[in-house]
Amino acid sequence: MDGAGPEYETLALLGSNCLIDDLEGLCLANELCNRYGLDTISTGGVIAFGMEAYEKGLITREDTEGIELRWGKTEALIEMIKKIAQKKGFGEILGRGVKGASEKLGKNSIEFAMHVKGLDLPAHDPRAYNAGAVGYATSSRGACHLAGLSHTFERTLKAPEIGIPEPVDRFQVEGKGITAAKSQNLIGMMDSLKLCKFILFGGITITDMLKWYHLVTGGEMTVDDFMNTGERIFNLKRLYNVRRGISRKDDSLPFRSLTFKRIGKGLTPNLPPLGQMLSEYYEYRGWSEEGIPTAEKLKELGLWKDVL
Repeated sequence: MDGAGPEYETLALLGSNCLIDDLEGLCLANELCNRYGLDTISTGGVIAFGMEAYEKGLITREDTEGIELRWGKTEALIEMIKKIAQKKGFGEILGRGVKGASEKLGKNSIEFAMHVKGLDLPAHDPRAYNAGAVGYATSSRGACHLAGLSHTFERTLKAPEIGIPEPVDRFQVEGKGITAAKSQNLIGMMDSLKLCKFILFGGITITDMLKWYHLVTGGEMTVDDFMNTGERIFNLKRLYNVRRGISRKDDSLPFRSLTFKRIGKGLTPNLPPLGQMLSEYYEYRGWSEEGIPTAEKLKELGLWKDVL
């Protein structure tokens, strides 16, 4: 079957996450997801969840209609993708996503349900990046690595214009809530301007973006204006979530990410101290300890009248 090859997230979630190293099979799985309109991150995450449930004996071949849903089984991956897309058999349950599937399955499956606010985790372990952990926990739509790219400021990216002169030590705790908030504000503006995030890896700065903004619109904007607008965008999204009942209780990580250390050659045993970093994040954002934007912050951003 001809088609575009799988990219990093696809190889990681449909591949490594399911213990599958069959490249030809993964190319087929990727093509099926593309044709069915399935996100490969969520599909890989939920099928891996199903495989773990099968391995732990929480489901059987009777539940999966004869599919041996075990780690490393390319055939099982392919067949389950089809069943998810067609809402058939156990595929209908997995098609609800990790959160919905674990709620339906029960039996302590919530312990290995890897999601935040219902969105499956991408291929960047929050135990390896403390700012990334805060970014996942506070992202408006759940565990999204693109909502702030927070973890990349702990690897290679820097942004001197907003107080990140060098990449930050990924296991440092102090300041990580602030780093996550700044990167979310930055990415919020880039998303609104339809700018590709990869330009940051090419050395493009906010000043460069402001020059482009002026050339396209004729308008003038400073770095502070740029970041304040990004802050307004993020707070407005938070207000929608607050109306739906979102608060600190939802700004969390999967049980496994907070309690299971990564042990093995070349692995680091870090567990993100999320509570401490969340408090710093909320204080920097001007939110309450419950994660609710305060009246003072909304007035400062000019959003107060929008919530009356």
